[in-house]
Amino acid sequence: MSGFFSSLMTMLLTVYMTFGGTAAASAAPEEAATEFLKGVSAGTPSVTEQYVDNDYMNLLVNCTGDADVVADMNAVLFKNFSYRITDSAARGNVAVVQLQIKTDDFSKVLDTYENDSYEFVSENLYDDVVTDKEKLSAKCLEIYVEDLNKTAGDEPDLETVLYLPMKSDGYGNWDILLNDKIMKTLLGGLQLPVEE
Repeated sequence: MSGFFSSLMTMLLTVYMTFGGTAAASAAPEEAATEFLKGVSAGTPSVTEQYVDNDYMNLLVNCTGDADVVADMNAVLFKNFSYRITDSAARGNVAVVQLQIKTDDFSKVLDTYENDSYEFVSENLYDDVVTDKEKLSAKCLEIYVEDLNKTAGDEPDLETVLYLPMKSDGYGNWDILLNDKIMKTLLGGLQLPVEE
């Protein structure tokens, strides 16, 4: 086990001590990681809705707008997504799975989107698409998804290591300890647009 992986297990043991002991999970951590990743990339409600408090997952689950545009956004985010489990460890009520992630690099999409949306608003200052909040929101989503599509290539251009920490749910399964950093990595460094 690498030094970093070992350090991560030590951190997870601290989480275990903080939450107190419950029955150790009987399912393998790799199974939980696979179920989570397949569910997120396919938009499976039984998986995604468990983590809707996460800002990224909230975008995937609760984004409103034209149904086709929203579906296109979710599809393009996972167009070139793949993963491989490279290591795992479990001790008591905590576990961690190491993954090799391949995806598109979406880290520059927010900058492109901000430029494109500013340009659109500047060119349409007196149009009702700009003055009507709902129409503007729909147009901004459309621009955002267009910029995602421009970024996604035919092959993934980003490969990175991701660690998925977990804790036992007390019923034989593992809960992913999801945070924005994990989701940002899964989504190729995507930064979320901020509503003004």
